[in-house]
Amino acid sequence: MTTKILINALDSDENRIVALVDNKLEQFHIETTAKEVTQGNIYKGIVTRVEPSLQAVFVDYGAAKNGFLQKNEIHKDYFQDVEKGEKALFNLIRKGQELIVQVTKDPINQKGAMLTTFISLPGRLSVLMPGTDTKGVSRKITDEAERKRLLGIIKKMEIPTGFGMIVRTAGKNTTKTMLMADLKYLMRVWKNIDKEAVNNTAPSLLYREQTLAVRSLRDYFTSDVNEILVDSPEIYKEVLDFMDVIAPKQKRIVKLFTGEKPIFTKYQLEDQIASIYRKDVALKSGGFIVIEQTEALVSIDVNSGKSTKKKNIEETAFHTNFEACEEVARQLRLRDLGGLIIIDFIDMKDSRHKAEITKTLKKHLKSDKAKTKVGGITSFGLLEMSRQRIRHSITFGSYEPCRHCNGRGQIPSVETQGLAFLRQLNLKTLKPEIRDVTGQVPVEVAGYLLNRKRHELSEIEEKRKVSITIEGDQTMVSGENKIVIIPQKPNEDLS
Repeated sequence: MTTKILINALDSDENRIVALVDNKLEQFHIETTAKEVTQGNIYKGIVTRVEPSLQAVFVDYGAAKNGFLQKNEIHKDYFQDVEKGEKALFNLIRKGQELIVQVTKDPINQKGAMLTTFISLPGRLSVLMPGTDTKGVSRKITDEAERKRLLGIIKKMEIPTGFGMIVRTAGKNTTKTMLMADLKYLMRVWKNIDKEAVNNTAPSLLYREQTLAVRSLRDYFTSDVNEILVDSPEIYKEVLDFMDVIAPKQKRIVKLFTGEKPIFTKYQLEDQIASIYRKDVALKSGGFIVIEQTEALVSIDVNSGKSTKKKNIEETAFHTNFEACEEVARQLRLRDLGGLIIIDFIDMKDSRHKAEITKTLKKHLKSDKAKTKVGGITSFGLLEMSRQRIRHSITFGSYEPCRHCNGRGQIPSVETQGLAFLRQLNLKTLKPEIRDVTGQVPVEVAGYLLNRKRHELSEIEEKRKVSITIEGDQTMVSGENKIVIIPQKPNEDLS
């Protein structure tokens, strides 16, 4: 098995990183300057509002919109000294109080960023957690002997008082020496943050997360990676410096790509990347899945399509669902989809088949860095699961709501727009002092009104004693219109 990491960073406005396993796309991350990613950044903020009804406070940390900090994300060290029985939030936290906060979820749409005061600093092999005494091992490391070995190491390490440490998945099979080096590096980072917090006034940035290239290597680089190709000389140097810290013996696998063709074109990736922005994903059997992302949840519909190779409906359904499990897990990783996810599998009668599909999906989700939780298949054929939001979905920064449909995915028909305009026209011409009315609408709506609703327009003109002009405006998008009214001059008689 060959694993490669390709970094496309020639354009300063957009960085793209992929992981390939035997030339098949397995990871894809993109970051653009159009949408700043602040998740992981640490700020010195100031409490602007305490909301006991929400059990949360709002914090000004320097962004356009204040961050949201829930009570259970506030470290007890920030609580004011109060008498027993006065543990209400407005007694524990006061307006104007300064806090060190970390962004756990970037602002999206109308929602501000989610914040925490429980800081976590990720290194290559471990995570340092100031303010706690937790010592543990990632749940993704499932081998009990290895977990016990790693736990024994960190319990013997001289971790400063008031600091916790968790061994990351990448720390599997690591040594005490390597973990100590990681700890020393993270302690230096924290001391710099602490120093900035003392010297800076709130709100201010104390620590910025590393670049996408470095973050991706930190989170996804393993000893299985055979080659790292970078097409930007600046990022190449940055990656070399980082590899010198985390894996100096493997610096040789980092190479600067200098081919004539763009790096992603050379490895035939553009079509694969384009496919993960589409709703439909084809399966080898002829079936397909449809992925829809909404504010509340992600829905995934499994369809048999042209898959008819099996001897009966039950077998066809099971085979298609079985194949869909691997693709669903892959698409969740590629698209960075998180939160509540509902999968509508093809109906199966056999309970053994349902259990097998659930088991198969869990198996394919094991390689996911994000935490997942999977429920069983209901009597309606639905499976409910959740996936940790590690990053924004791939559409963040790359796509914006359509100005034609305002993000609905559909636009009103010409007939609907024309009838809505006529209702507005009826309302606007009620006043007796109106002489002329000009209606500006999209070109296709103007054609509909002048050809199929001329009688209705004539009725309004006759009834209200006004002159109506309809103009088609090529710059108007679906749903837009404008009504310009010219009032009657004083003493002017139109009769």
